[in-house]
Amino acid sequence: MSKALTEDLDLSEIDASPEPQVSSEEPLQTTIFFNGPIITMEHDAFSPVEAMAIQGSTILAVGTIPHVQSEAGTGALMHDLKGKCILPGFVEPHLHLILSALAERFLGNFSPPRLGNDGIGRLEEAKKLVETISGDPEHRGNPELWVAGYGYDPSRVEDHPDLVRDYLDAWSPNNPVFIINQSGHLAYVNSRALKLANIDEDTKDPNYY
Repeated sequence: MSKALTEDLDLSEIDASPEPQVSSEEPLQTTIFFNGPIITMEHDAFSPVEAMAIQGSTILAVGTIPHVQSEAGTGALMHDLKGKCILPGFVEPHLHLILSALAERFLGNFSPPRLGNDGIGRLEEAKKLVETISGDPEHRGNPELWVAGYGYDPSRVEDHPDLVRDYLDAWSPNNPVFIINQSGHLAYVNSRALKLANIDEDTKDPNYY
């Protein structure tokens, strides 16, 4: 039917080429960041530079301030970092960066040795760390103060012992102990911690489902 409607029409003079698209968007602002460490990670090192110019989501130039100003052209907005640091974008697969930073700052580190650094590779080392924390003046004077730690990994400890309650009771008889496993999915506690949590032999297992 459509053929019947158009067969007598002369379409030879119709220009079917698409009309040019005219962008109504304003030109992107160019910004130069300076006066702070700008980390580029070039050559597998921090490789900080003085300045960086961006336009939209594109980095135009990095380097010295004169070089970046030359590449950015006139009219660039100058942004003073006032000593603050610019880092490259990170792809965070599953590292728990914020949790790890908080744990490192506020909890005892029971992580296994890595890259030549000290760590917990034997049960005796875990014992020493618990006793060191529970034996400091602040903990000795306050039995309500917790011995808190993170990172214990029995698979990386000699003979693979878990931090069972009997161990932790002996190492810290007065202060509650709470040590997070390296996986982050379980923790080890002593009898003092269980008492404060009102958990005893009659406590039922939680229903997760």
